[in-house]
Amino acid sequence: MAKKGGSRHIKRLAAPGFIPVKRKKIVWLTKQMPGPHNKKNYVSLAVLLRDILKIADSAKEVKNAIKNGNVLVDGKIVKEEKFPVGIMDNLTIPKLGKNYRIIIDKKGRLSLLEVNESKAKFKLCRIDRKITTKEGKLQISLHDGRTIFGDNSYKIGDTVKLSIPKQEVLNVLKLEQNAKCLIIKGKHSGEVAVVDEFYSGSAARKAEAKLHVDNTSFITVKDYLFVVGDEL
Repeated sequence: MAKKGGSRHIKRLAAPGFIPVKRKKIVWLTKQMPGPHNKKNYVSLAVLLRDILKIADSAKEVKNAIKNGNVLVDGKIVKEEKFPVGIMDNLTIPKLGKNYRIIIDKKGRLSLLEVNESKAKFKLCRIDRKITTKEGKLQISLHDGRTIFGDNSYKIGDTVKLSIPKQEVLNVLKLEQNAKCLIIKGKHSGEVAVVDEFYSGSAARKAEAKLHVDNTSFITVKDYLFVVGDEL
């Protein structure tokens, strides 16, 4: 009989490079279920807790903590160890009194940034797409699969600051000159830099941006920018 569907497991040796785990100590890795994030930017909650945050020694300990409702993602209790979490998701562990935001490190891997309680009450979401519905409303698609309604002041590449879990729009961070951005892909991934200017793309070349960190300037692809301002 032919095999149906994808594998429910993944070997550590075959795990994507953006997942920072030891490759040879244990054979298997908990595979994330399908979710809203781009498949190149998310990992299962169990792997995040055990292998990245290292708050437990075994998958069983992590599974029990999750099943008991001790972990919140974006302000909501999650009880599935394969739940996919990705860039800019907020992780809260009430029993430890800890809040984290998932970011990208300088090696292009998912990483955790500890944040205070006030920053744990909002989430940064990049605008990836806009469409007009049949009712004439402007629907805005965000990088983590969420959708909101807005107007033409919202531009692709801007960042929306949302309250969580209510998802109320608190602010919009514009992708423009002097914007402070986290670079999420490429040679300069993980760096926070300030935009100097933009360069238009063509059929053969993607749009680019010139940025600087302190006194060092460089050019990267515009799509690699995630506006964070002073909210990171």
